[in-house]
Amino acid sequence: MGISLRLLFLAAFAWVGFVILSEAREQAKLDQPDSNKVALLFAGAILDGLVIAGIVAFMVVPVLGDIMGGYFFNPGTQIEKDPHSDAISKLARGDPEGAIQSYEEILSKDPNDTLAISEIARICCRDLEDTPRGAAVLENALQQEWPHEQSSFLANRLADIYILQHDPMRARQLIVEIANSLEGTRYAANAQHRLHEIDRMIEAGAPAPLPEE
Repeated sequence: MGISLRLLFLAAFAWVGFVILSEAREQAKLDQPDSNKVALLFAGAILDGLVIAGIVAFMVVPVLGDIMGGYFFNPGTQIEKDPHSDAISKLARGDPEGAIQSYEEILSKDPNDTLAISEIARICCRDLEDTPRGAAVLENALQQEWPHEQSSFLANRLADIYILQHDPMRARQLIVEIANSLEGTRYAANAQHRLHEIDRMIEAGAPAPLPEE
C-alpha cells in the first residue's frame, strides 16, 4: 500500500475525529446536554484515537523508517519531497488560507489528488469554520468523473459536512446516490451500511457513525 493511500486513510480518520469533536462542542453549548449523545461521542473519540494510533504505528511509521533507512544507507539518493509538506507547514504555523493556496497549487499540477481536495474542505470547516465553502469545494470536485474509491471518499466527506450543517436528509440523499451509482461494489455496500446509521440518527436525533474507508 503506497504512502499516499496510507495518508488517505489517516486523513479520513482524522476527519472523523474532527466531526466527533465538533459534535461534542455543540453539546457543550447546551444547557442540558444529551447524556446518551455525550457517551456515544466519548466512545467514538476513544475508538477513533485508537484507530489513528494503529494507522500511524503499523502503516505510517514503517514507511518513514524505510525512508530514513534509505537515506542513511544511501546518502547519495535524494529523498523525494512530499508535495503536501508546504501546506502542512503553513497550517501548523496558523496560516489556513496559505495552506489552502498550497493545496490548490498541488491540484493545478495534479487534479486527481483527492487528498488535497479533502484537506481543503477540512481546513474550511475546522480552521475557518466555513462549512458552506468546504461543501462547495467537494461539490465542485464531484462534478467530474472519478474512480470508485475516490468518488466514494469525496462523497462521504461531503456527507460529513452536511451532517455538520444539521442536514442529515441531504447527507442521506448523497449516500443513496453512491449506493445506486456504484451498485455491486464494496463502496455501495459501505454506503448501504451508512444509510442505516443515518436513518437511525434521523430517528433518534443522535450523530451517525462515520464511514470506514
